[in-house]
Amino acid sequence: MKRYETLAEDIAQSIRIGVMKIGDRLPSVRQASASRGVSPSTVFEAYYLLEARGLIRAKERSGYYVIAGIKTLPPEPEIVSRPDGDPTQVDVSELVFDVLESTRTRDVVPFGSAFPSPMLFPFARLARAMTSSVQHMDPWSTVDDLTPGNANLRRQIALRYLIDGLHVPTDEIIITNGALDALNLCLLAVTRPGDSVIVESPTFYGALQSLERIGLEAIEVPTHPRDGINLEALA
Repeated sequence: MKRYETLAEDIAQSIRIGVMKIGDRLPSVRQASASRGVSPSTVFEAYYLLEARGLIRAKERSGYYVIAGIKTLPPEPEIVSRPDGDPTQVDVSELVFDVLESTRTRDVVPFGSAFPSPMLFPFARLARAMTSSVQHMDPWSTVDDLTPGNANLRRQIALRYLIDGLHVPTDEIIITNGALDALNLCLLAVTRPGDSVIVESPTFYGALQSLERIGLEAIEVPTHPRDGINLEALA
């Protein structure tokens, strides 16, 4: 396990055996970092993991608190993908567009895509926020975020790397328009049409569309919802 996972499991065990109870406050990030001999970012990741598990919750300007005990989970189902492992030409765009087309139908809940219902967006509040932002916007800010990205943001990312002991010059950091844009740039930088690329099975349809667009073949690798990629299949 990674350091943050080990720390999260230690805290979860304390909750499990009753050492920490609902309402107890966890050590601050600084305290946990000093007592455990790990970086603050490791503590943050551990706390984020515990939050995702529903065991703790952050209170603004107060810290992290235990909000639930450990529940006995039902047996984990056996869900393992079993691709054949051969290079495959990718041809998914037509199917993807058919699925996305369903989002236009108002009486259909599109479980085949990750688009929320337009009815969930707080348009009135968004409009007020955008109006206020535009009124105070520096005109030159419209060009601050052009490639390779906002200089201040790239500097903050470099400082975050520094916390983990990594020295990354700001001119080696590029801000992209989301993860898919980053994936496209990486594929264009290191592959050529006809190359084979290892992908999880199943994987995000947008990633498969990127492979199809560039003319790459996919080699599917078995995955498990908890353990991730089967590393033995890569050998």
